Amino acid sequence: MEPRLTLNSRQKQMLALLLQASAPVTLKEMAGELGLSVRTMQRELEGISRRLVPFGVTLIKKTGVGLSVEGSDAARKQLLQQLSVSPSLKIFSPEERRHLLIRLLLTKREAVKLFYFSSKLDVTEATVSNDLDKLEPWFAKHRIALVRKPGLGVYIEADEKSIRAAMIDHLYEHLSQEQLMDMLSSYSLSFTNQRKLELSIRNHLLHFIDPGIIGQIEEIVRSSEMRRGYEMTDSAYVGFVVHIALAVQRLKSGENISIDAEALDKLKAAGEFKWAQQMAEELSACLDIDIPESEVGYITMHLLGAKGKRILTPAGEPQERGAEAYAARMIRIVENELKLTLENDPSLYEALLVHLEAAINRIRLHMEIRNPLLAHIRETYPDIFAAAAKASRYLQEELQAEVPEEEVGYLAMHFGAAVVRTKTTSPQRFRVLLACSSGMGTSRLLAAQIGKSFPHIHIVDTVSLLQLEAAIRKHSPIDLIVSTVPFEHETHRVVVVHSFLKQDDIELIETHLHGLPLIGTAAREAYTEIEDTVMTVNRYGEGVVQLTNHLFFADGLEAASKREAIAAAAAFAGSIVPGIPVPQLESDLLQREELGGIVVEESKLAMLHCRSTAVQVLMACVLRFAQPLSWQAPGQDAAVRTVLLLLAPRSAPKEHIEMIGEISAMLIEEDFAETVAGAPFDLVQKELKSVIGQGYMNRTGVFFRGTQ
Repeated sequence: MEPRLTLNSRQKQMLALLLQASAPVTLKEMAGELGLSVRTMQRELEGISRRLVPFGVTLIKKTGVGLSVEGSDAARKQLLQQLSVSPSLKIFSPEERRHLLIRLLLTKREAVKLFYFSSKLDVTEATVSNDLDKLEPWFAKHRIALVRKPGLGVYIEADEKSIRAAMIDHLYEHLSQEQLMDMLSSYSLSFTNQRKLELSIRNHLLHFIDPGIIGQIEEIVRSSEMRRGYEMTDSAYVGFVVHIALAVQRLKSGENISIDAEALDKLKAAGEFKWAQQMAEELSACLDIDIPESEVGYITMHLLGAKGKRILTPAGEPQERGAEAYAARMIRIVENELKLTLENDPSLYEALLVHLEAAINRIRLHMEIRNPLLAHIRETYPDIFAAAAKASRYLQEELQAEVPEEEVGYLAMHFGAAVVRTKTTSPQRFRVLLACSSGMGTSRLLAAQIGKSFPHIHIVDTVSLLQLEAAIRKHSPIDLIVSTVPFEHETHRVVVVHSFLKQDDIELIETHLHGLPLIGTAAREAYTEIEDTVMTVNRYGEGVVQLTNHLFFADGLEAASKREAIAAAAAFAGSIVPGIPVPQLESDLLQREELGGIVVEESKLAMLHCRSTAVQVLMACVLRFAQPLSWQAPGQDAAVRTVLLLLAPRSAPKEHIEMIGEISAMLIEEDFAETVAGAPFDLVQKELKSVIGQGYMNRTGVFFRGTQ
């Protein structure tokens, strides 16, 4: 039987270098070539030497000379062949090691020796000890003590509530809510690439959750919602399903959670407790597990935090002021802070009221929430965030419970959207300063003509040239200076016109106004970048998540013509995402193709794309056909082997369309087209994700830098 070679990627690099060298190689030379430290290579050499014996070759070390591999030509050739086909053992990066240590420690019930970790991670015990030092703050933040006892090992000490919270946080550190939604819901679908998706889920979830029960939990939750005529938001749904799945796994492991008796009594008074009981009974019967009353209490908390139909108040206390009063008072606080009028915005009041009804329950129950946009909101819109924080302090005093920053961030998003509406519902007003030699009749005549021709201009003053600088300081900010006297200004644009405005003058002013930043005037008086809201950036992010989670590949499809290829493309999309009406999608693709298609003849690549009511998310599919097919278009008849299929919902926002457009825009790059047409799918997927990611950075970079 032919011996097998098992090496990690570093060892394979080192051995390949030695086998191909015509003379001995020193450790220093090898370190420079491979970018490794001498100490690392010395450790790896021990593993290499042991594994060479079955191949009849020997690793020779000569002091002052270097390293070499000695053996017959046949043995060396066999070793090189094995080296090229043998899989590499995983080498964990420092970050990956620490993530794995967190998972292992959170799930182990007993002390574990450092040797166990070092052998599992293929590093020294000193490295493991150093990693644990760096992880102590993470565990401390989650109210978990990391205990290390000589002779016994390493373990954690914490209550079950803290351990579960840490598990959930660790999960969200690696997966967004959108990714979790996509992963969790996939268990009720028959994806053709289910194996790939399962592996992805296992990498992130299997340590804490049994993926096999996700579908059963979802079915119970969905049917329960339908019976009550209620549907959770996606984020609430994800949090709820993950909570139940984790609770079930912990209960199966014998880990029960406790709840304060007084808190449980308050929860029992809520109507949601009966809902939680019914769900717990169904879960118990389906999963063959006893769910204690304490778990029912925590399920109730999640329902209250997600549903928000009533406000939970302490037992025995009079009903507090309702969410309506809180919303009205918070709007007034923000108005005072921002020096804006928001009370006439019904959308703000309604949105804030809905948010507060659920938020008050979360705050009273001290539930943890996550806001992935918190850092961006706080840093990019500090004034809005500060105003929302002040309003939150009022709410905190009323509720006698801390309002977390994540909640403040969500409130800031509501107020930020209202500020945008105050700007966009009013016409854009450019601030213009008029100047002439005397500041008398000529400027007044000019002002009258400009006011008639440009209703969107606000003339802040009419002055002489001698008064100009004082007027600029007084009326700042100024968008434009219009003058009847030729001159240049160091910091402001100047448009020189006739005293009696001519058509050329009107066009010249209009041209300069178009060249001004849209966010000037009133918006600068409030917030420099308020129109580019958090929601806009978030929509770009949604587009990225949808695309990266819906990249699919098919090989060996059958079609003899473009018409058949379009039918095959629609059918493939329908097989990947059940529920897609294939005839509708096929019809939409045909209609779009009739308007003109895109073919890269050199790569035998064509693109099909459309916006359709048949799809609900952005999708990108690379479809390869068994044989080249005739792709006929006006003035063109090309042979096509690969089709790039790009799909978007008809109602997709422009940010989503821009993100999927990043892919089609790259087809002009020969290397990109060649990769899509002929590279293995893992490389195609990597390239597509790179294009999408770079497009996201380019587009959102404008928001982070400010409007140019």
